[in-house]
Amino acid sequence: MKIPKFKVQMKVILMITTTIISVFLIRLLLMGGLGKLLSFDSQRTEVYKDTDITHYQWYIGKNAKKEYADKWGMDESIFPESITDNMNGLDYKMVYYNPWDAQYLSYLVVEYDDKSYEEEIQRLEQYDSKEYKGYFGARGFRDKYQLLAIEVDPDHGLIYALEEENNQIIYVELIFCNYFYDIDYQDEIDIQYLPIGFDATPDNEYRQKRLNR
Repeated sequence: MKIPKFKVQMKVILMITTTIISVFLIRLLLMGGLGKLLSFDSQRTEVYKDTDITHYQWYIGKNAKKEYADKWGMDESIFPESITDNMNGLDYKMVYYNPWDAQYLSYLVVEYDDKSYEEEIQRLEQYDSKEYKGYFGARGFRDKYQLLAIEVDPDHGLIYALEEENNQIIYVELIFCNYFYDIDYQDEIDIQYLPIGFDATPDNEYRQKRLNR
């Protein structure tokens, strides 16, 4: 049976198109252009930020929205489950970026009344804190802060709480993928809240060591 001419032409066109695309992708890969293409796509993904503390439970705890419910399996229980009447929220920010792999940055600064402050200190001191020094370059915290609790994942980051004077507690989570942030995280948080030596830039020394194990 003779194959219709137009079907033969369509097959030829499809083969030519496939070949052209394949050659283009190979050239991109060889010239480093594929990385640039992926970088361009990630640049088009907007960084989402929220500073409205009334939205807190959208992002933290068991009632968090789907995309914030599982942050690379890290335990967020250091953070309060919700914002309650005995908490004076002084500062709050949540940053989310997901060009390829989800990244999160949050901090919450709370002032408590005397009774609630003591209760929260006790809760945090009972947390099974992990050793954190050496991870992502962290060497400690500034003298004006007392570390109350900390969660560490060697691949994905840190979650911790710091005690400050005047009944204030600072909660911070720094969660990313592949040992680094794609966002300019230092522009999103007071660097005083970060561990001394913390480095989650793409070329950080900790990442290089992990990749070269």
